[in-house]
Amino acid sequence: MGRRRQSGAVHISRLPKGIRKAAARRIEKLQQGGPTSDLMFTPEKALAKARQREVLLHYLDEGTGPLGPRVERLASVCRVSSRTIRRWLGRYRDNPGVSVLVSQHPGPPIGHRRLSIGQENLVTDVIDLWAARTERLPISWIVEECARRCKATDLPVPSRGAVVARLRDRGISTLRDGRDVTPPPGAPRSPRPTRPLEIVQIDHTLVDIMVVDEVQRESMGRPWVTVAFDVATRVVLGFVLSLSPPSATSVGLALAMAGLPKDQWLKKQGLKIRWAPYGIPKVVHLDNAAEFHSLALKRGCEHYGIRLEYRPPGRPQYGGHIERYLGTLMRRIHGLPGTTMSNPVQRGKYPSEAKASMTMVELAQWIAHEIAGRYHHQLHRGLHAVPAKVWDRAIKHQRRAFIDNPTRFTIDFLPAETRRITKNGFQLGLIRYWDPLLNQMFPVGTRVLVRYDPRDLSKVFVPSTDRSGYLDVPYADLRRPPITRAELERARTTLTQKGERHPTEDRIFATTAAQRRIEDASRQRTRKSRRNAERRPGMVNAAKTSRPKAAVDYSRPAIPYEGEEW
Repeated sequence: MGRRRQSGAVHISRLPKGIRKAAARRIEKLQQGGPTSDLMFTPEKALAKARQREVLLHYLDEGTGPLGPRVERLASVCRVSSRTIRRWLGRYRDNPGVSVLVSQHPGPPIGHRRLSIGQENLVTDVIDLWAARTERLPISWIVEECARRCKATDLPVPSRGAVVARLRDRGISTLRDGRDVTPPPGAPRSPRPTRPLEIVQIDHTLVDIMVVDEVQRESMGRPWVTVAFDVATRVVLGFVLSLSPPSATSVGLALAMAGLPKDQWLKKQGLKIRWAPYGIPKVVHLDNAAEFHSLALKRGCEHYGIRLEYRPPGRPQYGGHIERYLGTLMRRIHGLPGTTMSNPVQRGKYPSEAKASMTMVELAQWIAHEIAGRYHHQLHRGLHAVPAKVWDRAIKHQRRAFIDNPTRFTIDFLPAETRRITKNGFQLGLIRYWDPLLNQMFPVGTRVLVRYDPRDLSKVFVPSTDRSGYLDVPYADLRRPPITRAELERARTTLTQKGERHPTEDRIFATTAAQRRIEDASRQRTRKSRRNAERRPGMVNAAKTSRPKAAVDYSRPAIPYEGEEW
C-alpha cells in the first residue's frame, strides 16, 4: 500500500533541480541500505533478520486465542515493544513478504519538506537574492532576511538548519572558506571564564574593504581594526579603526575604550544606540606580536591591575573566540560596497576600488551599529544566549573598578619616553616642548616620563608631581602645525639622506610642509598620498575653522612668564 503524502509536503517534481539531484542520490544510497522493495541491494545480515520476523509473524497471524497475550510474548522474544510487533503485523498482512520487514532508516520520506509551500517559496526567493549579489553576505543574512519576511507575512520563521539544508541541496558549501574549521580530536581547549571581564582577548585584522578619503572620495586602501572581546559573555568591549599598521598605540586605545563607558564616544560619532559593556579586565589574552610587548602597555596594565597573558606558540585555539568573531565581522563586511573578500579567489573580478564608497568615519559608524545594534542582540550559537542579556545579567552582581579620570586612563596606555627637564623645557623627536609650569613643578635636570600620541605630536603629557594627572605640554613654538610621528620620521629620513646628520626643528617642519604640498598635489593620483593626508591630525577641520591670526609686533618688549629664566 502506497504511503499517503503528509500535509505540508512538496512534491519532488516541484522542487529545484539541485534538491531533485540530492533526492536521487539519497534514493540510491537507501537502495543499498535495504528499505526498498528490491532486495538485490539488501545486505545478507538484514535479510536474515527479516526472514526470522516473517516466520514469527506467520505463526502469530495463524495462531488461535487472544491476540494481545501472544503479541506480548513475541515482543519479549524479539526485545521490542508490543506496538512495534503490531506495526510489523499490519505491514505483513497488507503485503506478505520479506521486503516489508527489512529494517528501514529513520527520517522523513524522499521529497518531504517540513516547511510549507509559502515558506519554501520565501526561502527560495531570499537565497536567489543572496546569490545574485556581487558582494557576498554570510548565511546569517539569509536567516535574518527570512525571519523579517516571515514576520511581515505572518508565517512561521524557518530555522538556520532549514536554510543551510536548502543551500546544501543547491550545491553551495556552508563551510567557512570551503574548509572544515572543527578542531582535531584531543586538541587543547582555550580557557573558559565564567564571569565578565575575567578574560578579555585583543587582536588585529586587516579589514576586507577599501575606504575612501573625505575630500576626493578616492580609494585609500584597506584599514586595520583592533578589537577587545570579552570571552565569558561574548560581547565586544571596544574597537579602534586605523589606517596605520597595528602598534602599541592602537592596543592602548582599544583597551582604553574597553575600560570606559561609550556614551561620550557614541555622542561624538552621532550614534543613538546602547553600548553598555565596559570595565577594566582582570586578564588580557594577546598573541606574541611586537606591539603587545611594548613597555607602555605593560606599565599601563600594571597600574590598573591588569595581568597580561600571551598565547603559547603554535596554539591558535587559545585565541579562538576573538578569531571567530573577527571572521564573523569580516563576513558581514563582505556585503558592503568596496569589499575585497577574504582572498583574490573569492573576490574574482569584483572591482573593489571602483566600488569603494565608505570613509573611515562612516565605516567606524557602521561597525558600531553592527556590534552594538545587531551582534549584541542576536542569539549567539556558541553561547546559546543573547550576549547583551548575558552581560546585563552577569554584571549586575559583580563590582567593577570605577575610573574617575577617563583622560588619564587613556593617556596611561600611550607610548612613553624618558626626558630631562631643562630651563627651556625638553626635546622629543627633535621637537622642543615647553610650558611655564614645568620649571615650577620640576627642578632643572629632573628626568620625567613623557607620554605622547603618535597621531598628534602637537602636545605631549608629563605626569604631575602629585601623580593625580598629566600636564599637557605643547610645542615651544606654538606656530608649528600638528604632525604625526610617521611624518616626523619621514622628514628626518629625507633630511638624513640629503646629508644633514643633525637636522634642526625648523628643517623638520619645513620638510613636512613640503611633503604635504606634494601629497596634496598628487592626492588624486596615488593611494599612498591620500592615506598620508587622511592620517594628519585634524587637518580637514582645521582648514575649515582656522581664523587669520594677528601679526606679532616684535618691537614691543617681551614679558616673561613666572618661573621662566632668561
